[in-house]
Amino acid sequence: MEFEELDRIIGDNAPFLITLSDGSQEELRLVVAAAEVGEVGTNIPDFSDTDGATKKSLQEILAKTRPIEIDERRQYEICFPGYILYQIRNESYCSFDQTEIRHGRHLITFENSKLLSYLSSVTDVGQFADGSFYPGKWTHYGIYTQNHVIDVISHVPPVITACESE
Repeated sequence: MEFEELDRIIGDNAPFLITLSDGSQEELRLVVAAAEVGEVGTNIPDFSDTDGATKKSLQEILAKTRPIEIDERRQYEICFPGYILYQIRNESYCSFDQTEIRHGRHLITFENSKLLSYLSSVTDVGQFADGSFYPGKWTHYGIYTQNHVIDVISHVPPVITACESE
């Protein structure tokens, strides 16, 4: 499955990051689960530590909402068998640059990004005068989940597989 195809399959809501691991052979593995919209008024906290008026107001507001939940049946492994750099950010503190050129909704590929511009400052990768790249042509991938923003720069495309449902 292609990265762009998984972005379409994931749908309208950002996926959840289930696991992320970096093996001894520089192989980055992520498991993401699609998000599903739950039923109206479910999973409302009891707000027992708040005063009565606040508790009532919050419960009335939340009674009209629908939670975003993990769809356990739709999990996918994204494996980068060779990567140059990756970083994970808490999505609450991310800033986005409008000058970056990106494609996709939750699984993004970048044509231009600050991270790509920064790459040669912190690694020994390079683009040569003849247009070739070391260690190979690289791509900036962004994986935007419910709580994380993961950036991966890799010279090898990711391998994506659907995880077996139990």
